[in-house]
Amino acid sequence: MQWNKLIISIDNQAVAAASEILLKAGSLGNQIDDLAFQNDPQQPVKLIGYFNLTPKWEQTFTKIKQQLNSLRKCQLEVGPLDWKLVQVDEETWQHQWEDYYNIQHISHFLTIVPAWKEYRPKFQSEIVLHLNPGRSFGTGMHPTTVLALQALEGNLLVNQSVIDVGAGSGILSLTASLLGANWVDGYELDERALTAAKKNLQLNGLVKNVSFVQSNLLQNAKRPADLMVANLLPNLILQLLPTVAHYLKPKGKLILSGIILDKQKIVETELFQNHFLILQKSQLKNWLGIVAQKND
Repeated sequence: MQWNKLIISIDNQAVAAASEILLKAGSLGNQIDDLAFQNDPQQPVKLIGYFNLTPKWEQTFTKIKQQLNSLRKCQLEVGPLDWKLVQVDEETWQHQWEDYYNIQHISHFLTIVPAWKEYRPKFQSEIVLHLNPGRSFGTGMHPTTVLALQALEGNLLVNQSVIDVGAGSGILSLTASLLGANWVDGYELDERALTAAKKNLQLNGLVKNVSFVQSNLLQNAKRPADLMVANLLPNLILQLLPTVAHYLKPKGKLILSGIILDKQKIVETELFQNHFLILQKSQLKNWLGIVAQKND
């Protein structure tokens, strides 16, 4: 069977919206190649989607191009919007998809392993999370995910409760459970990501204390937690911040990731205005992670 591999060069700010367009158009899975962007923030990101080769492909492709161009009307910086189409066979597609995800040693104690790869822990106390990303974000590869995982490892205490906003594949929720959280509530709006997260929940046998609920940010949140983590785009972080304090216990901590450096000041200002004290800032490539505390 032949597949269409669509490669789009697009500005980093529009990647999430463009990825959603590809998924809704029938992409079987998206990849993000932002190596050039990480070295130079002026460079575009490559978004790659894989599609069935069908008689209606030309119509699908035309619709994708129209929707991508329409992102400019949403005040998103889209960039050049160059695209390239390559046909690959099924075996090549499968190898490219699986080879894209590698074993990630997030720290000395935490390792993320794709579900199809074999891995033997190097020592008894090593925490290993098995993950099948499906078509959703959050594999442990992107700097924003690494920053959030490292902040979780450094700030979560055993038996604390956790809220994960924008749970994606479930990587942060499941890691929090493995690190000793008492309970974890993961909130995710996208149904496909929610399905992937629940499958990863079963894969790791963490059904007892982790739950995933469909929710637009904290709209369906039910209870406050000791710690909240949100790996989101800056515009979503700004929407989230006014509601965070209600769902954090006194002196609760907030971990934010997904912040591109040129949005640092506006996010920090919003944290201050919502009565949060910044405890820690970490940078990886062109991305920033922040740990803040509710200043009651």
